[in-house]
Parts: sequence; structure tokens; C-alpha cells
Amino acid sequence: MNLQLDEIKMKKIHKLIQLWNDNKIPREHEHEVHPDLPIGSRERYLYFTLPPSLNFQRQSPAMWKSALETWNDVETNYLFYPEKVVETEYKKVQTDLRKHKLSLQLNKHTDIWIALCTAFHIHWNNDPKKLIKNRHSCVTRIINYLQENKKEYPYLNGSKMSNYWLYILNSYTDIKLQNIHKLSIIPDTHVQQCSIHLGITNTGDTPEKVARAWFDLLAGTNIAPVTLHPILWNWSRNNSKPEV
Repeated sequence: MNLQLDEIKMKKIHKLIQLWNDNKIPREHEHEVHPDLPIGSRERYLYFTLPPSLNFQRQSPAMWKSALETWNDVETNYLFYPEKVVETEYKKVQTDLRKHKLSLQLNKHTDIWIALCTAFHIHWNNDPKKLIKNRHSCVTRIINYLQENKKEYPYLNGSKMSNYWLYILNSYTDIKLQNIHKLSIIPDTHVQQCSIHLGITNTGDTPEKVARAWFDLLAGTNIAPVTLHPILWNWSRNNSKPEV
């Protein structure tokens, strides 16, 4: 480990945080658009649980726009209630998920949605919040549970997706996660580009390697990797300007 080099990197991180706090990094309008639901409600937890499981290999703002349109449509709103999904024919779920382009992959996205609804229906009385509470709101326990039950929680169990899901819940619900510093940064395209620009990773590094590099750099600091995600995401969209 090159302590002098790490010190230089950390100075850049602190400068980025300051620029963000001073509103000097242009911010994209909130793209996690959502219905106005009580912050601790079952419906809010479901809204911020099911769509993220389909948020891969696509534009995130477009996915959330589709999610909100699906919620607001009286004919497709039932998709956010596991107890209704498990009683609905596969073809209808498939068609309704595609109505507002929430589902882009005909079978894969349908299978994921139905599997998650089934798991939450059978094990958690249709409420993701009960899973969180059962694992004492602990990041490590929740992620371990998902990975130990991979078949029941497709894509939500992945190293990237599980962190993204908990990050979203932490941002938009009343959840109070324990050990939030254990949540990795979300190594999407923007974060990967920033990581290279800051000299933290190299071109061609895997998302897992990017996440590990941030864990290593921030170890012993009071900065949780995941809290840097909105800063890096917006900084990348602004072509890494202002320079640090």
C-alpha cells in the first residue's frame, strides 16, 4: 500500500465532497421517481424493492419512469402486491410488466419479478420490511441471507444488486441500516469511470475489484463507500468537472 498515494486520493475525495456540499457539481433531477407513499409503508418498501431487481443493463432513469407509470396505471398497479402477483397467470404478469416497459426482457424479467413476489409472499407476509427487521437491519446479515437463498431472490442476491437495493431503501424509506459502512459503492458505469479518473482503479477492472478498491481506500475513515455514489454519479455525468 502506498500511503502517500492514498493520501493524495483522499484529498481528492474530500474536495469532491466539499464541492457537492457547496452545490458546485451539477445534479441530475432525482431520477428515482416514485408515488407519494408513507415513508414506512409496506407499499413504499415494495415499490423500492421490486423495480430495482430489474435495473440492470438499462438506463436507470427510464426504468424508474416505467415503474411509476406502472404504479399509477390501475390495470398494472397490482404488480406491486406479491399476494396478487402469485395468484395471476404468468402471461398476464408478463404482458402487464411490458405495458409501460418496466420489463424489457420478455421471460427473464418476468421470472425475476414473480420469484421475488413469491418469496416475499411465502416468507415475509408480502412485506420486505419484515425481512429487514428479521435480520436486525444489519447490512451483513441481510446480504448473507439473500446469498444463502439465491434461487428465491434472483438478482436481488447479487453483490452489486443487493448493495444497490439496500442503498435505495436507505435513501427512500424509514429504514435505519446497521453497519452501513459495509455497503459497497455501486460500481455502475459512472462510478467505474470516476474511479479510473481519480486513479483508484484501472481500465478493465471488474465491478467487484472497483468495489473492493473503494472499501480499501476508505477503511478507517468515517466515509461509507455507498454515500459517495450520488456524488460520483453526477460528477461523471458532468465530465468529471470541476476538476479535483
